[in-house]
Amino acid sequence: MAMEEWRHCVDWLVRCNILPEEHRATQPDASAFDLAQTLRDGVLICHLLNTLSPNSVDLKDFSQRPQLSQFLCLKNIRTFLQSCQSVFGLSTSDLFDPLDLFEVRDFRKVLTTLSKLSKTPIAKRRHSGFKPPSSRSCDHEYYNSLEDLANGFPPEQTSHRPPPRRYQDDDDDIYGNLPDLALHHDLDDNEEIYDHVYQEDDDEIYEDLCSTRNRRESSISELPAPVTKRDYCIKELHDTEKNYVDALRMIHLKFSKPLKDIILKTDRDVIFAHIEKLLDVHEKFQAELQSACTSGKPKIGEVFVKYKKSLLLYGNYCSDMPKAQERLEEVTRRNENIRTQIETCERLANDGKFKLRDLLHVPMQRVLKYHLLLRELIKQSGKQAEDKDSLEQGLEAMMDLSLYVNEVKRDNETLQLIEEIQSSIGDLQMYLPKTPANTTLKDYGRLQKDGELKVKNHTDNKIRIRYIFLFDKVMLMCKAKMVDRLFSGESYSFKEAIILAVYKVQDQQPANRETQRRGDKWNSSFVMGKKDGSNAFSFFAKTEDMKAKWIDAIKLALENASPPQGINYVMHTFDQPTECSVCGKLLRGVFFQGYKCTDPGSDIAVHKECIGKKPNTGSRVPPIPARVIETSHTSTYMEVIHEHHRSVCGAKSSFECSRTDIIFQTRRSPTHVQHRQVRALCNYTGNPNPGGGRPALRFQKDDVIKLLNNDAQWWKGLLNGDEGWFPSQLVQEIENKIRRKPSYLDVKIRSRTENGTPSNISPPRAHSPANNKPYVNVVDDDRSSDQLSVYKWFVGPMGRDTANHRMEHMPNGTFLIRVSENPGRKGELSLSIRYDNQVRHIRVEKNAEGLFYLADTKFFSSLPELVEFYQDNSLADSFPGVDTTLKFPFKTQSGGGANTRILGYAEAVYDYAATATSQLSLCRGDKVAILSKTGSDKGWWKGEHCISGKNGYFPLAYVRELDDD
Repeated sequence: MAMEEWRHCVDWLVRCNILPEEHRATQPDASAFDLAQTLRDGVLICHLLNTLSPNSVDLKDFSQRPQLSQFLCLKNIRTFLQSCQSVFGLSTSDLFDPLDLFEVRDFRKVLTTLSKLSKTPIAKRRHSGFKPPSSRSCDHEYYNSLEDLANGFPPEQTSHRPPPRRYQDDDDDIYGNLPDLALHHDLDDNEEIYDHVYQEDDDEIYEDLCSTRNRRESSISELPAPVTKRDYCIKELHDTEKNYVDALRMIHLKFSKPLKDIILKTDRDVIFAHIEKLLDVHEKFQAELQSACTSGKPKIGEVFVKYKKSLLLYGNYCSDMPKAQERLEEVTRRNENIRTQIETCERLANDGKFKLRDLLHVPMQRVLKYHLLLRELIKQSGKQAEDKDSLEQGLEAMMDLSLYVNEVKRDNETLQLIEEIQSSIGDLQMYLPKTPANTTLKDYGRLQKDGELKVKNHTDNKIRIRYIFLFDKVMLMCKAKMVDRLFSGESYSFKEAIILAVYKVQDQQPANRETQRRGDKWNSSFVMGKKDGSNAFSFFAKTEDMKAKWIDAIKLALENASPPQGINYVMHTFDQPTECSVCGKLLRGVFFQGYKCTDPGSDIAVHKECIGKKPNTGSRVPPIPARVIETSHTSTYMEVIHEHHRSVCGAKSSFECSRTDIIFQTRRSPTHVQHRQVRALCNYTGNPNPGGGRPALRFQKDDVIKLLNNDAQWWKGLLNGDEGWFPSQLVQEIENKIRRKPSYLDVKIRSRTENGTPSNISPPRAHSPANNKPYVNVVDDDRSSDQLSVYKWFVGPMGRDTANHRMEHMPNGTFLIRVSENPGRKGELSLSIRYDNQVRHIRVEKNAEGLFYLADTKFFSSLPELVEFYQDNSLADSFPGVDTTLKFPFKTQSGGGANTRILGYAEAVYDYAATATSQLSLCRGDKVAILSKTGSDKGWWKGEHCISGKNGYFPLAYVRELDDD
């Protein structure tokens, strides 16, 4: 049956080691769309060809991490199709159209091509093939319908593209919903699968050359026989370093020197760039490391800190390695004698087991292993180890180095992409706004997003389909022109450019419900208007989700180019490796690595997240002192603050407490302020984020904002009809004093009698079933649950027994808020939390004034505020038997399948500001659920922010992993 046909393809891909056995497409409840999503970016099918026939696709000819870019995904797919024809002998009629896969227009045709590929003589030498889908016409619609599932990329059919195939006889259509699914689901991030595919060969080479497993210990180790786990870690570190030095020496002595008179110096300098320098550095490094491992002098961690600067050479090595491999391939292709001599060197060096091209990868692998080896050594040394501080300093140095090297590699790939984009827009140069003669696209920052949108220029009100390339500083609008449907793809004709700095983005109201029910496309719009009002463009996306992603990308680009926290800082490309003036960590990458202060005489260079912080304060984030607002009850308020301060920090002053302590003291004190206004001191675009699911109020410098309430560090305001939160440090009060109601940090709410003595106020009346006000502070209609559904902790209607069952195997601290289905409280709210391996249930009450509370000592104007408070404060104050905070929102623990399994949790120890929409921004103290550690050697983990619920990548050098308890 067609229902099972795609599973034959899944089985074949598993046998080819392209998909892991536990991939979701192999699960009993999987669908064809699970397979389509996995293949849509073209990465795995290119690796498939190299698995079937090594080197049939050159790695430099396709993007191994396309970052959901339509431009790169289609390039990958066309590279696959071209190799299918040139290497495997498939005919043009056997090949699917690139959009059949990318937009999932005809997934049946995709399966047919893969089936024919599996039955080619080359493929059958590795694995037996699978039969093609049946030819029943009704099956076509199943696969065709995948198209509308894809979110973010499906462009409307245009004149230069073939129409999607349509078939009759769809009464028995079982695949009819797949295009709809494609429209509403973004491309999957298959990072973990990519590593599963293409790291195995490199790991084999590294293990063979550097691992102690394949060598006799007596011949390589000067260390005594290990006894403890720590001893084994030290031995592994020492012995693998000695083996690595031997490998570098082999490349130098067995390849570089013998080929000195064979290969021209200009070619040799490119192929063996930095090898001799690396050998010199590591011979000295290995000698000191050996002394540290055998005598303890110097300490192991001190050796790594000392050599961090010398190891920055790996940034250059990483940048030049692609050129080295390309030059090696070029000289062996054009000169038979050189190829023969290199093969002789390979045979003499390692019996021909590894090619020179592969050996050049080994240095990159080694430098990315140091932080992993040190992390394990620290783990096995225990918390009382004498050299624990030194090891942690060494680990921090190597994590910083790892992140730097990986960003150099990523930036080089980005620069290559930008060059390809620029070359595909033939008439771009003459149309760019006034710029220096040597300006190129890379001078406008990194590519943030690309794809098709409908665009209306307000000068002529004509709507046109345009292909958009969004960079940090500019948005290019182009017209796509088909060159060759299968292989060459599209070229682009430049039409207009928007310099982002002089524009602002504004969301438009979504289409009405009737339009949404009809499924009309291109109704989700936003506007880019020039700040001086002279022109504007309307952009139309197919779905609200697609529109939201474009707006997020534009806002992030604006934030990157013009950071709101520092108007005197500009994006800057540093010629040499540079350390941040604030945190001391390396600025990452090779272009626009950070920000430079433009103040006269200043040489300050910082990360995005360090802008506005005091330089030269070390690696720790400076504390933020509490902000005190005068009131008519200042003495009472200050008594409460100081009492709470002492309970948190002891005798320390507010400036001696950590930032986490300060936030704990002050950030959760909502104050309702009437008829007060503040003036913006600078632009604010939403970063840092208010957290807790609260919307950010974006504003420009000198905007006047009506103040609604505040909680010390974060204030809530109203501007142009929009409500939201913003950092209090970015505004100035127009009036001198702001009266505030007592804080909910108060254990009891107090007022004063006429004679000035304090008197207790009775708590407000509890919410009764007769009071039909909803449990949301934003609306008073049936949309309340819909608005709460965006939070990872809200589940809607759920009974107590169901909550017990669903949370049975989740970690302690997991919580949810549900609408009770129990007869006695049906329709009211309950908090369920797993604590001490049991699920506890607590009523969420609401009083007559519309405030929420768990106990009658603390009241909140909304559920998100209540949740946010108890994420930082224990429930034990009100419920002594439940001594825990709200840690893990339920939906972060209830993902479907292996790909969403939570591996652990991490806490941010430094601020980190995302520079791409695929990354997570972190504030110190934020917690992240770790979803994947596959990128550990690259310095990145994938996770889900425990407050915002956003998934993305974050640098592991900026977090500490929390213990299991």
